[in-house]
Amino acid sequence: MSARFETNYLKQAFSSETDGSGSLPTLHYITKQQFGGQKRDRPMHSHDSLCEILLVYRGFGNYMIRSQTYPIQAGDILFYNQGESHEVRSMSDQEIGTYCFGVSDLRLNGLETNHIIPSDSYPVRPAGAMFDFLSQLCEHAYQLLDSGGFGKAAAQCLTAALLLIAHQLEVEPRMAMGSEQDTRMSDRIRDYLDRHFTEPLTLKTLAAAFQCSEPYISHLFKKTTGYSPIQYVIRRRIGLAQTYLVSSDYTATQIATLVGYDNTNYFNTIFTKVVGVSPIRYKKQYLETLRGEATQ
Repeated sequence: MSARFETNYLKQAFSSETDGSGSLPTLHYITKQQFGGQKRDRPMHSHDSLCEILLVYRGFGNYMIRSQTYPIQAGDILFYNQGESHEVRSMSDQEIGTYCFGVSDLRLNGLETNHIIPSDSYPVRPAGAMFDFLSQLCEHAYQLLDSGGFGKAAAQCLTAALLLIAHQLEVEPRMAMGSEQDTRMSDRIRDYLDRHFTEPLTLKTLAAAFQCSEPYISHLFKKTTGYSPIQYVIRRRIGLAQTYLVSSDYTATQIATLVGYDNTNYFNTIFTKVVGVSPIRYKKQYLETLRGEATQ
């Protein structure tokens, strides 16, 4: 017995801005973070023109997004919608094993462009019984993207399959740190920091902006995010510096200025302390694991 497709299932899942027909999202890159290596942090950062989906294939840690921190472990799928500041961090001295897919032109029916899940939905979902299948899918896509044109097209199709399967996974709410009231206030602080993190900022100026005491601002923000406001600013600066390193030809001196540091030596010291390697070494190691375009 044979089966016939009489429905355009791609059209049901994906929409197009032009003619409404189903079209696959653009795949920009796939990175594979090897489990067990020396930890190389990718601090708080965001992307203005793409979204990401990650599969944790081994290890455990925390996922910070939308001013909330969620515990993550092997088998989890992490969702990142365009424009959201986020960070994945190992809870040990070793790297978490992850596959990361960066895509744009994603138009899932019923959602905003470059949104994999609704903005108010939980950003972590367990793969459950689909874990082994999705792990193999990710590895095949990762290998194919480094081959010829047909291989890249196949990787794009596999990525679309990953997005559709992950989008339909059941939600199992994770307990995040902080009360609802604290979270709302923390969101306001985070929004302010996200707008001004490349500018000179102190806890004093932040407290004045919100007409609150410095200890209150610092304690509340750290309770909900795991970082003090100044630590958050540093991680946003280093996260942006990493993006410039892998997607531009700026020098270290230029990048230091762009992210808010006047002293290049101090920038190199802070970067190495946060990430674990120098800016130049980080760029080399990142590009060695990249499949696709360096657009992060």
